[in-house]
Amino acid sequence: MTKLQASYGNMTMLGDPAYVPGKRMRVLIIFVAAVIGVVILLIAANWWLARSTETAMPPLGKFAEIGGSRVHYVVRGEGPPIVLIHGANGALQDFTATIFDRLAAKYRVIAIDRPGHGYSERTTEAVTLESQAATLHTLLNQLDVEQPVVVGFSFGAAVALAYALDYPEETGAVVTLAGAAYEWPGAIDWKWKMPTWPIIGGFLANNLPQVVGRLIRAAAIRGAFSPDPVAAQYDNAPYGLMLRPVSFWANAADIRNLKSLLRAQSPRYPSLTVPLVILAGDGDSVVSNRVHSLRLNADVPHSELTLLRRAGHLLPYSRPDDAVAAIERGVERRGRK
Repeated sequence: MTKLQASYGNMTMLGDPAYVPGKRMRVLIIFVAAVIGVVILLIAANWWLARSTETAMPPLGKFAEIGGSRVHYVVRGEGPPIVLIHGANGALQDFTATIFDRLAAKYRVIAIDRPGHGYSERTTEAVTLESQAATLHTLLNQLDVEQPVVVGFSFGAAVALAYALDYPEETGAVVTLAGAAYEWPGAIDWKWKMPTWPIIGGFLANNLPQVVGRLIRAAAIRGAFSPDPVAAQYDNAPYGLMLRPVSFWANAADIRNLKSLLRAQSPRYPSLTVPLVILAGDGDSVVSNRVHSLRLNADVPHSELTLLRRAGHLLPYSRPDDAVAAIERGVERRGRK
């Protein structure tokens, strides 16, 4: 065979149609193996991060069986009762890390984990403001709490208002801290819709938040605090707990449903008869005081509003003195209807 023939033979082999699919198959196998590897790493990282978070931040209180679900709560102190309801992306540690001990020195203070958050169970995705208020009402009856000052932070304010609307004769006063009270303009952020995506949504919701949430933690926290600086106490916030799959799913459902729930609830606000104390920051970019607190003050008779200058959203952390003062003002007005 001549050198030319040998060369031609090699060219034919390299140009053989069977060669290209074979190469493509190897590339495809490598790609699929890489994807499987990433999936395994995500699942393993999610499991490890969730377990390490729960080890570092275990339950702080007791559990009550209500409606077939366990409700986690902390109770401490003596005196007029105060109930603390956390917001979205949170748990009762938002209070135990900030204002709980100060209040418990003078009052009987109860902080709860809302359904699916912290260590409270959630048996269904369809949890309404009214059902959360009913769960709280049952818990307070079990604890023999009468005429509580019900304090709601952010999303928790919507639950506190629902409680006062449904149980007005059993509510001493309501205090809202940077509270959500009305349907707001704009679309729901895509991440809260993630669990509803077909095929891949469930996997992403179960495995991405733990990793991605930690990567964007610093920027997300700065935005929530702004224009306040980030408070040192936020190192004790339940940030890792809220990224666990069970809490992310609960939080996503809560936020997806909140606009319609507030649309139905807000027309009832003018009928509120309980004392209402409203605290908000004029620089809050998470829950607009113009959409929520200012309007609530205008709609509710006998309400009073304090608008903090250059304050952001996370008031229990950034403005604990003002938060405590607002709650104590609620205690002063307790029962005056």
